[in-house]
Formats: sequence, structure tokens, C-alpha cells
Amino acid sequence: MALEDYKTALVTGASSGIGAAVVRDLAAAGKEVHAVARRQDRLEALAAETGCIPHVLDLRDQDALYETLGKIDTDILVNNAGLGRGFENFSTTPADEINLTIEVNVLSALHVVRACVGGMRERNCGHIFNIGSVAGLYPVNSTIYGASKGAVHLMSQNLRLELAGTGIRVTEVCPGRIETEFFGKAIDDEKLAAKMVSGFEVMQPEDISNAIMYAVGAPWRVNIGLIEMTPTEQHLGGGTITPAAGR
Repeated sequence: MALEDYKTALVTGASSGIGAAVVRDLAAAGKEVHAVARRQDRLEALAAETGCIPHVLDLRDQDALYETLGKIDTDILVNNAGLGRGFENFSTTPADEINLTIEVNVLSALHVVRACVGGMRERNCGHIFNIGSVAGLYPVNSTIYGASKGAVHLMSQNLRLELAGTGIRVTEVCPGRIETEFFGKAIDDEKLAAKMVSGFEVMQPEDISNAIMYAVGAPWRVNIGLIEMTPTEQHLGGGTITPAAGR
């Protein structure tokens, strides 16, 4: 099964950036899209624009997560919600910010998949997208965020192995720098945050959504396991531009 066979999609972190772009594209493709985020006003505006079904939810609330997501027969899961703290200095990052990053990027991501994958297995179809980062693939100056996205990387690889023979596809998308709200929330220094999305042309949320739509639209015999995307002028592992990961 591929895009034309799937009916229902669920997108977390849907109120802005990559999530909102994916909601728009999946809705335009005729899918019933459930959009999950914490900001009610943003979700309501997106619902008015796209016809998506909004769910105001903090994914750290596991009871509410399973209560909400467990009722949706999800065919396409875009596991996108995430954040990052401690970019400036790991050693001085408050412990609660370390916990928050791991709780959202790792624990919540795992529980979101668990809430959806059982129904996929029963129907023998589905496509799971985990939004990782180049920070989970390469050494970069973001110890906490990199650790969380490294976990997403191995989760995706192991999940695909575990789901062999079920008809469920798994794709990990690992972007580099994108023009979203991410750096403004991850970095307290406004000048440094602005620098992360300046100096060269960075990617836009719709670039990532286009890649997701390509992967979900591929023939069922094709599983695109890993998509690594960076701006043309962002060089990882060396070069003239210092690499920095993010979504």
C-alpha cells in the first residue's frame, strides 16, 4: 500500500514549521489529517485553512497521549514534535532542560509510535515517519539535542527491523538547518539564534514536506529508510561553514 491506499494521517508538532507544512500537503492529497500540538490558536487556524482535525495535546502527558492517539486509525504517522536546549553550553544547561529535551524528543516519540503501530499491524499497512536530524548522524555542537536525535536514529532503524513482514514502512528524515521557530526557542542568545538561519540560504519547511510526500508516494515495494537533507551551502564534517543541526 502507498499514498493512494492510505486514508488517515497523524502529524505531531503540527502547529508550525515542518508539521504544519506536512498537514497542508497531506490534506491537499485528500487524506483525513489529525494535527497534534499544544497551541490551540495555531491548530484552529490550520484547521480552518486545511480541514484537518485538531488535537490540543502535550505529548508528555502519556495518559492523554494514548487516550487521544489510540482512537485514531492512523495509516501515516509523521512523528515530528521536538525541541532542543543546551546549544550554548552543555555543562551549564539546567538539568530540567536536559530532561525536557529527552522527554519530548525520545520518550514522547516512542510512545507516539507505540500508540499508533498496533493498529497498523492489525491492518498490515502503514507508514511511520520519524523526524530526526543531522545532529543524530554527525558530531555537532549540540550535545543534548544530538543525543536525543541519535536515539531517534537507532529507534527508526530497529523499528524497521522489528516490523519486517508487517507491511509497515519506516522512514527517518534527518534535516539540517531550516527556517522555522526551532532555533529561536532552542537558543537564548537572539543574535546566535538568528545566525543559525542566516549567512546562506537555508531550507524551508515545505522542502521537508516534499521529501515526505515523495517517500509516502513511492510504490509499496519501495521503502525509503533514511532521508538526509541539508542546505546546499551547509557542509557536515568539514568545509568552510560550521555545521549546526536543527529543525
